Amino acid sequence: MSLHDEIERVVLERIKPRPEEYEKLFSAFELVKNTIQRVLAERGLEAEITLQGSVAHDTWLSGDRDLDVFVLFPATWSRKDLESRAFPALIEAASRVGVYELRYAEHPYVHVKVGDVEADIVPGLKLEDPTQAKTAVDRTPFHTQYVNSKLTSEMRDQVRLLKKFMKATGVYGAEVRVKGFSGYAAELLVITYGSFRRVLEAASKWRPPVFVNTIGNKLEEYRGKLREKYPDSVMYMPDPVDPLRNTTAAVSLKSLAAFIFASKCYLENPGLEFFEELGEPKLEELLEALRGRCIVVLEYYLRETLPPDVVWGEALRVSSRLTSLLEVLGLRVVDYSVWSNERDLVIVSVELEHCELPRYKHYRGPCIAHEWSRIKSFIEKHLNRGFGPWITSNGCLESLDKRSERSVVDILESRWSEFTVAPHLKTVKPAVSVLNEEIVRRLLNEGAGKWLWSILVKTPHWMVKCTS
Repeated sequence: MSLHDEIERVVLERIKPRPEEYEKLFSAFELVKNTIQRVLAERGLEAEITLQGSVAHDTWLSGDRDLDVFVLFPATWSRKDLESRAFPALIEAASRVGVYELRYAEHPYVHVKVGDVEADIVPGLKLEDPTQAKTAVDRTPFHTQYVNSKLTSEMRDQVRLLKKFMKATGVYGAEVRVKGFSGYAAELLVITYGSFRRVLEAASKWRPPVFVNTIGNKLEEYRGKLREKYPDSVMYMPDPVDPLRNTTAAVSLKSLAAFIFASKCYLENPGLEFFEELGEPKLEELLEALRGRCIVVLEYYLRETLPPDVVWGEALRVSSRLTSLLEVLGLRVVDYSVWSNERDLVIVSVELEHCELPRYKHYRGPCIAHEWSRIKSFIEKHLNRGFGPWITSNGCLESLDKRSERSVVDILESRWSEFTVAPHLKTVKPAVSVLNEEIVRRLLNEGAGKWLWSILVKTPHWMVKCTS
């Protein structure tokens, strides 16, 4: 048995659900299903109540406590019917089961807790043809049928290994927060390549844009169409049940690079580190990493509850505009990041080489060949602003002007509206600070420990195995 085999055996023993875990999840599903059936019968409604997602595919991991319960109504129903007839019934059913809340993705769904099991109750339409699907909800039952027709028992365990590897390397999840691989994408990779190790061997040779062939000899027919439909994608993996859909459209270049690098490192030097997620960091480690660095944090306090993907998307939009402004000002941006508690707090961070601009800014002006009006305007603008203007040896004007503001914090506090352009944040003035011990302590209490590690220590924990 190779070292790879031994490590994967140990990991699989840890992550494969135990019989009592199956019993707990399926008991919770039966409770939710039976309650929904009673409420629908009381209201004279008919629907098919199905289990979807990783539990239905039997690719879930030990410790998972999530159920995807899809309630499929007749295909003749409209979206308005779902909202006005189905949704109230599902809310009523959830209220009889446990504590619930409304959540939003492409459209609303109900999240309910059944003991320590959490169930998402999602209304949809029962379609005969996956190409008729207009939302991810409509398409999901076809995914379940496809995956269950392709995966053997051994392959399901290989999917578990791949999911755990992706989670530990920070690339699991298609949500905006991660921009990584969905569970379905992980399943398709194992179906395509046959095993966890073969997926990594293939990935170690990938170069963007990556094409993974999940549709056989139809790939060439759809390659151009996918590139046209998803021009910004770095990876293309057609959905076998709807080949015009790219199942890896969410994967960012950063996530793709992390997966490729981690695959290479694991194949060369296997270790349990590739399957172990980062624990909560210690305050002392974070403060030591912060010493002597300039990391500016902008804290936005939301005035309304928003879907997580909206929150993260708007935070990323702000960070993009912020870094552009800082670079125009002459500040070198080392790195930037965003974080949210997905309730009321959004943070944008940016690391700079220095927290203050130089006292003077150098300006290059017009030369002898330019129009006199431009030359005169430059002189009027820069005279008595510091030193200059002066005439250089090549016949041009230059000036060294004293800055009115040097502190990055002061600049961002006065110019916040220039980069806070996201719809739900543009009226929220951020609190701007240089990251310090008090803020680190507060954010640790908010649950931002792993994010703080990522912006302070920066090196992924598995990367130490790349050089050993």
